[in-house]
Amino acid sequence: MADSNFIVSVDIGSRKIVVLLADEENGKFTVTGHAIGDSAGVKKGVIVDADQASQAIKKVAEVACLSCDIKSIFNVSTNISDPHLTVINRDGHTFLPTNEVSEGNVKSAVKNACGIPTPTNKQVISSVINHFILDKDSATHQGVVTKYPVGQTATNLEVNMHIVTVSNQCVSAIEQSINGSGFGLNNIVLNSMASSEAYITQDEKDNGVCLVDIGAGVTNLSVFTKGGITYSAVIQKGGDQITEDIAYAFDTSFEEAERLKLEYGDAQVKSIREDKLVPFQQINDDDDPDQSEHYLSQQSLVEVIEQSYSTIFSSIKKVLQSQQLDRSLKSGFVLAGGGAKIKGCDMLMLSCVTVRTKLGCINVDKITTKKLQFEDSLKDPAYACALGLLLFEPNESDFNFRGKQTNKQTSILSKIRDHLSTKL
Repeated sequence: MADSNFIVSVDIGSRKIVVLLADEENGKFTVTGHAIGDSAGVKKGVIVDADQASQAIKKVAEVACLSCDIKSIFNVSTNISDPHLTVINRDGHTFLPTNEVSEGNVKSAVKNACGIPTPTNKQVISSVINHFILDKDSATHQGVVTKYPVGQTATNLEVNMHIVTVSNQCVSAIEQSINGSGFGLNNIVLNSMASSEAYITQDEKDNGVCLVDIGAGVTNLSVFTKGGITYSAVIQKGGDQITEDIAYAFDTSFEEAERLKLEYGDAQVKSIREDKLVPFQQINDDDDPDQSEHYLSQQSLVEVIEQSYSTIFSSIKKVLQSQQLDRSLKSGFVLAGGGAKIKGCDMLMLSCVTVRTKLGCINVDKITTKKLQFEDSLKDPAYACALGLLLFEPNESDFNFRGKQTNKQTSILSKIRDHLSTKL
């Protein structure tokens, strides 16, 4: 594995931790090492015990290193699911006295867009440039939209940015957990923004699409319209909520409810063509060895699952309606995360939101693997965030994470220069 192109992602979830190691060559990523293991110290997507989390990360990372004969890991990219995140879409303007866009003009526009006060208990975790507009008309609000304005002729420049702030406490817990594992930190990326890198195409972003990442503790979502990110949110329900509802409905343990969900579950009652009895244990069965075996109807089980998932999907719909984004999704919804693996999940969401919905599919043109034992995992939605973290590259215009410059992070100005040089 080439050290200069060696990258690592760590997906810290409520129930699992995924560590991926990859090589990058000519913009294509090859996963060479991987491991998945139990999480610890994480509740509802938020780290509540950094020591427990760091030990869990270290344990999984060791297995990942062994899988590709790597002795040590240096810097990693990881995810964040902060229920208190704030998203702001901001425009920044600047006048062009020379009638030609320079790098300084770009930097000035970005600075103006980012020039907003941040609460003392929060910090900017992502300031993504969606696009630039040349000579925007004040009456029609129309102009020339471009990704690469440097060198173009105009009298004024506007930048459209998506700025995300999260709690200092949440970031600090992530830093402590990663550093406690013995690693450095490259990037912290919103969960759904990371997953979108692996599952969303540019055409879908242009037409309007919502990435829904259903984790164990929370559901993350990011909306893309007109080619860029428009909105992000975290909903405090995930796959564990379905399991808890099953446990409550049938008076059984969380572990037994999880088994029932995985072995006999389905997201839609109409998919059950023939009902059958399913054996299971209730909470007090261990205290009474003579207790006869209990049975429940599979249809009853699926009714609970369907209602529980419908509640999550209804919450997503309400959130998007409150932001007036529900009618902007021509490409519909893309599902990711371990909670999306249950049979019929995409069809149930389709019936709830009445917009096209599909399970996410990895873009093999961007990322692949030479390891046969990992090929099926590339298709597993539970790996979406970890895969997306490998692909994610900040375009934060020199506003790198907490002011730290890394080899992996390249400013938007450098990208613009590189793009223009390839066009000449």
